[in-house]
Amino acid sequence: MFIAVQITMAAILLVDPVLLYTKVTTDYDLYGIKVAMNDRIMVSADNLYLVWYILPISANSSFICFTYYNETTCDFVYSIVVPMVDSTLFVYNCIDYQGNNLIGFFASNTTCDFLLVNEQIISNYSTQDNFVITIDGNGTGVYGFADDFIFFYELQAPFKLTVWPNIFNISPRAIDIGSSMQYGVLVGYCQSTPSTAIECGSILALNNSLSIPDRVNDISIRSNLNFNWSDPRINFLVAQSRAYSADTTMSVSIAWRTRQILIGIQSLNIVLLYAFDNVSQPISTRQNEIGFSGFGKSVAWLDNQGQKAVILANRYVYLTKQWISSSVHIYDVASDGFTDETQPVLIFPNSEQTMFEVMNVVLIQLTCSKSGTLAIFDILGNTAALISAPAGMYPYTGVPYFTSSFVPCISGTHRNYSGLELCTPCPNGTFSNNCEQCARNDSFCPYGSVQDLSYSTFESIEQNQEYPESPETTVFDDLLMQNMFSLNTKSLHCIRVSPMTWVLVVLTLGITAAMVVVVAEARCPHTHNIQSRFKQVFQKVDLVGEGEVSKF
Repeated sequence: MFIAVQITMAAILLVDPVLLYTKVTTDYDLYGIKVAMNDRIMVSADNLYLVWYILPISANSSFICFTYYNETTCDFVYSIVVPMVDSTLFVYNCIDYQGNNLIGFFASNTTCDFLLVNEQIISNYSTQDNFVITIDGNGTGVYGFADDFIFFYELQAPFKLTVWPNIFNISPRAIDIGSSMQYGVLVGYCQSTPSTAIECGSILALNNSLSIPDRVNDISIRSNLNFNWSDPRINFLVAQSRAYSADTTMSVSIAWRTRQILIGIQSLNIVLLYAFDNVSQPISTRQNEIGFSGFGKSVAWLDNQGQKAVILANRYVYLTKQWISSSVHIYDVASDGFTDETQPVLIFPNSEQTMFEVMNVVLIQLTCSKSGTLAIFDILGNTAALISAPAGMYPYTGVPYFTSSFVPCISGTHRNYSGLELCTPCPNGTFSNNCEQCARNDSFCPYGSVQDLSYSTFESIEQNQEYPESPETTVFDDLLMQNMFSLNTKSLHCIRVSPMTWVLVVLTLGITAAMVVVVAEARCPHTHNIQSRFKQVFQKVDLVGEGEVSKF
C-alpha cells in the first residue's frame, strides 16, 4: 500500500510540475526583478492585479499605461528587461497555469499601445525557481539562465528560441550583459559539497544562437570573504544551491567603459568591486556594519560612464531578518574609491529629497538608465524614478508624481554637471548660484556666499561694555538695623512703637538708678540699704544673668 502511494505521488509530480511552484502574488520580492527602465520607459510587473505598468520617462509624470496578463498565458511573472537603447519593447519571463517556463515580449509604436509580439514555451523542463534573464547591448536578443537550462531568444523574426541544458555548476541568481554583445557576468551558488553551497560567478563569452555561452573565467567570491571570528556571518551557510530564498538573492552590474563589476550579496551585507580583466580577487569591498544584512540587495552603475555605483542599502537584523530601514547610496568610485571608509555622494531619501508620496519606505529593487535616471521599486509594487537633473538644478521628489521634478539650486549653492546629487555650497571667494568669482578687493565671500559684499558694508561693533550695575534688591537685615536705630517722630504712635524710644527709656531709668546708688553710697558709705534693695529688685526681675548687674 505504501509503495502504491509513493508511485502515485511520483506520477502526480511528473504530470503536474506546478506542484513544485510556490506562488505568492502579494510578494513583489519573489522570483526575480520586477522593474526595468531605459531612457524612454519604466516598466513594472504586478502579479496581484495581473498587469504591467508602463510609465513614460519625463519630469512630473503621472501618466501610466496598462498592459494586462490576459494577452499572454502568464500566471506569475518572474522578471522584466528592457533594452539599454531607446526602445519601447519589454521582455518578460513567467510561469503559466500548467507550470511551464515562458519567454515573450511586447512592443509599441505609440505611447500606450503595447502589443504582444511573441511568446514561447521553453519545453521539456519543469518549473524553475531560479530563472533569470538579461538583454544584449543592442536589444536584439535575450539570454536566460535557469537551474536546468540556458537559452537565447531572438527578438526579431522568426523569433528563434535556442535552448541548451545547463552544464555549469551554478544555480543562477543574477546575470548582466550591459551594453556588450560579447560577454556577460553570471553569479549564483555552486554546490561545493553535498551539504554546502558557496557564492560563485563566471565571465561568459556569448555566442548568440550559435552555441551555448562559453565559461571564460570563474569569479573568486567565497575565498575573498574573510570575516572576524565574532562576526555571525562566519557561520552563514547555504546547504543546497537550488533552494530558492529571497534572502539569498544576489545582484550584479557591469560597466564596460571602466570594465568594472559590482556584485552584491545581501545575505552577507557586502558589495564587491572587481576588474573585468582580473576576477581572481576584488579591487575592494564595502560592507554596512556587523549584525545586519541587506546591503547590496540591488546594485547598478548610475550611467554608461561607469564612474558612480548605486547600491540599495537595506538594513535587516541579521538573525531575525526584521526590516529596519531602506536607502539608496551613490558612491563616486572613480574619485573616492570604494571601501568601508568611503562616504556616499548621495543618500536617498534625505531632508531635501524625501521619499515619493506614492512610495512605501521599504525598497526592494533598483535599476538605472544609461543617462543616469534611477528607478526604485518598493515592497508594495510601487515604482518611481529620480530623473537626472541638468546643471544648476537638482531632482526634487516632494511631488505627487511617479517621477521627480527639477528645481534650481538655492542661492549660494551650485552644480556644474547633470546628475541626481544635491547642489553643493560655493567655495570661498565665490558667490551666487553660478559660483561667480568675487571681484572686489575687500570682498566678503565665505563658503556658500549669496552676494559679493564689501567689508565696509558691515558696521563696527564695540565689544567693550561697562559692567552693568546690580539691580536694587530688598535686604531685610539692612531695613531692620535702619529702623531699630532711628527715631521716627512723624506721629505719636510712631514714637511710642519705635525701638529707639524704649531704648532711651531703659537707659534713662538705668542711669537714674545708678546715680541714686552712687549718691546714697557717698552719703552713707557704711550702709548698703539702697544697693541691697536694687539688687533684690533685679533678682526678682531677673533681666540680666541672675541679677548680678554690677558690683559696687
